Amino acid sequence: MLTEPRFGARKEPDDTWTIFDRRTGKIAERSGLIMARLGKNTVLGLIQILEQIEDAPKRIH
Repeated sequence: MLTEPRFGARKEPDDTWTIFDRRTGKIAERSGLIMARLGKNTVLGLIQILEQIEDAPKRIH
């Protein structure tokens, strides 16, 4: 089953990029890092990583 990507990117008026959570519409945040004011190449790599984290099986500790 193919699911919609959770994260998307948008170009801001100052030519930086923001990663946002498609479920909430809010700017993505991971480990206290706000995913805004990024370069285009950075955004592409981070979205792939965020999607892999999201798709990883959840473990109970």
